[in-house]
Amino acid sequence: MAKYVWQCTSCGDRPSWLTVCNSRSIGAFIFDELAPSGWDQKLLRRRCKCGRQSLYIGYKAPRGDADRISIRHISGLVLENDYMPMLWETFRHASPKVKWIDFKYQRGRSPWGLTKHLVLKQMHLAKLLAMYESARKPAMRRANV
Repeated sequence: MAKYVWQCTSCGDRPSWLTVCNSRSIGAFIFDELAPSGWDQKLLRRRCKCGRQSLYIGYKAPRGDADRISIRHISGLVLENDYMPMLWETFRHASPKVKWIDFKYQRGRSPWGLTKHLVLKQMHLAKLLAMYESARKPAMRRANV
């Protein structure tokens, strides 16, 4: 299982979960804060003690790759039995302009599903993709201004 941490992409600082948010882990953060907020994307980027708005949830790249990955967007659905399929837009620190899409899920606060394959009904996939597009639009509008 990947170890998820808050990490500043500018200075590299890694504050504890409770210093940044009201949750102790990624699973609790998604279940208790992100999903109830309506998947508010502002919760995924915080101000670091260095003064920059560059604090993201990050983790090591899989399979021994030395690069780190950070999460830019998470869109998700809350389905029956607290099942939450999600689409994560991520970036590698070595190439932050390249966007990677990762499909993940979790059940309740358990992060167990974050390392497993996601299987969706077609209608849920369409809804998840639509949510992702609407979550990205405010960021795209700010970038074009």
